[in-house]
Amino acid sequence: MMRSLWSALALAVLAGCASSGETAGPALFVARDADSTLYIYGTIHLRKSGASWGSPAVDAAIASADEIWTEMEISPESDARTQQLAMQAGLAPAGRPLSSWLSTEENRRLQATAQRLGLQEQALESMQPWLASLTLSVLPMMRAGYDPNAGVDRSVDAFGDTHGKTMRHFETPDEQIGFFANMSSDLQRQMLLEAIDEAERGVAGLDELSAGWEVGDLRAIERLAVDEFKSEYPAVYEAMLVNRNRAWAEVLGREMEGGGVDFVAVGVAHLVGDEGLIELLRARGMRVELVRAP
Repeated sequence: MMRSLWSALALAVLAGCASSGETAGPALFVARDADSTLYIYGTIHLRKSGASWGSPAVDAAIASADEIWTEMEISPESDARTQQLAMQAGLAPAGRPLSSWLSTEENRRLQATAQRLGLQEQALESMQPWLASLTLSVLPMMRAGYDPNAGVDRSVDAFGDTHGKTMRHFETPDEQIGFFANMSSDLQRQMLLEAIDEAERGVAGLDELSAGWEVGDLRAIERLAVDEFKSEYPAVYEAMLVNRNRAWAEVLGREMEGGGVDFVAVGVAHLVGDEGLIELLRARGMRVELVRAP
């Protein structure tokens, strides 16, 4: 559950600065050198049950891979650890309920949102802002039929397990929960207000993003999912996306020094714009290109 809660704050779909228009399916990037191939695929962590997760190009790329990377290990043990840590770190300290973070008008909006979602106000009161934010973000999506277990990254992981691939990951549950638990007060407050805004808007935006992801409409996706997030909540954008992108670019840069084929599947928001993973890898001298349908 917590993996999907995390993904709710990274809802965007793949965009590439050097590309335009649509591809024949979700966008897939590739970098090559003399002895290495690196495929990079942006995922959506919530999909509707039964929805496709790839394309012929993605199928061929992942089948050729020696190693498959995801943001975090996907397993029952990892899920349980993530949930345990979230419950430990996400509880509000005594004397600091969630309502104390907000103004009277902001609390009115929070209460109206919680009531609409069927959440008990007391349940939110006992949460730190980051955990309440994740809860408010994901519940409307699940009510609209988006399924955490149908996420693209879980399908990628299942393919790897079934086909005996070497599975690797960038972060541990402790690290991912730590991103939230160690946020400053200002950052947590921003995060909560953003979640209230998103909950009030409903899932029409996610429906549009999902449709754009399916056809690789990169320009529309960046406009819909990334630009507003970056401009209105720059500190959250920096903490959640940019800092992690830089760390992952370092890992993948070292990976390309070896040999073989790697398939990287991470949340699509991480691949977007000048500070996205694609441009960071290009800045390291890699030639990263959009894979066109055969």
